[in-house]
Amino acid sequence: MSIYRNFLVTALFGGFAFFAVGPAQADLLPHRVVYTLDLGTSGTLTGGNGLMTFEIKDVCDGWAMDLKAEIALAGEDGEIHRLGWSQVSWESKDGKRYRYFTRELSDKDETSRRRGEARRETADGAAEVVADLPQQAEFTLPAGTLFPVQHTLALIKGDAAGEAYVLANLFDGSIGNEAVQVGAALGPGALDWTPPGKSFPDLKGVRSFPAALAFYMSGSPEGVPDTEQGMRLYSNGVVGSLTFSLGDLKVHAIMDELTPLKPESC
Repeated sequence: MSIYRNFLVTALFGGFAFFAVGPAQADLLPHRVVYTLDLGTSGTLTGGNGLMTFEIKDVCDGWAMDLKAEIALAGEDGEIHRLGWSQVSWESKDGKRYRYFTRELSDKDETSRRRGEARRETADGAAEVVADLPQQAEFTLPAGTLFPVQHTLALIKGDAAGEAYVLANLFDGSIGNEAVQVGAALGPGALDWTPPGKSFPDLKGVRSFPAALAFYMSGSPEGVPDTEQGMRLYSNGVVGSLTFSLGDLKVHAIMDELTPLKPESC
C-alpha cells in the first residue's frame, strides 16, 4: 500500500532483483483495514496514539485507494498535538495512469496539499506528470518507475520467485516531483503467521512475508537511507503490520479491523 505515506530496517539477505511490472495482476484483495497506531517515547514527547484506515477498491479498470491517519502526541507539559494526513489515489490496472491527492494537517490546520496525474504509453515506460498543487508543474518520471500498486505487486512477485531483494523507483505523489528509490529486503514467507493483534479468518492460509524497506531521497553519498520502514505483507496485498518513523518516534501500526470489499460491477 503507499502506505505508501512514506511509511516504509535495512537487512542483508543477499540477492538482487529489479522489477518492471506489466499488466499481469496478482489476486489482490479489495479491502478496508483499520490500524491502531502505538507510539513510544522520545525527547520532549511522552508518547501518543492514533488511528489509520486504508481502503483499496477494485473499480473495473483500476484500483481506487483512500488512506487516512491521525496521531495525537503528548508533550512533557501535557499539551496534546494532532498530526494527520490523507491520500486519495487511483491507479489503472494496466499501469499507464495514476492520479493522486494528498493533504497534511497539524492541529487541524492544513500544512500541505499535493495533486497531479501521471500518464504513459506502456506500463514500464517514462511517465509525464501534470500537477496543479502545490503549484502548476509538469515533469517526467524515468522509465521503470513503479506506481504504488505496481510496487506492491513487485514485492509479492519477488517473494513468490524466492528473491531476497527488490530495488525499484517508486512514485506516489506524496513527497515531491520525482520518484524515490526504494530497496526492499524480503524475509522468509509463511502460511500461518501470527499477527501481533487480532487474527482474521480472511487471512487464514494466506502466505505472508516480512519486508524491510529503505527509502533514498537525498542521494546521500554514503548510501544512507532517509527513512526506513518494516512491514508484513500478505500475498493478497493486505499489510498485516507496519513500523515506521515519525521524527525520533517509532510508530507501530497493528491491524484491528479487516473488511473485504466486493468489486464494483462494470
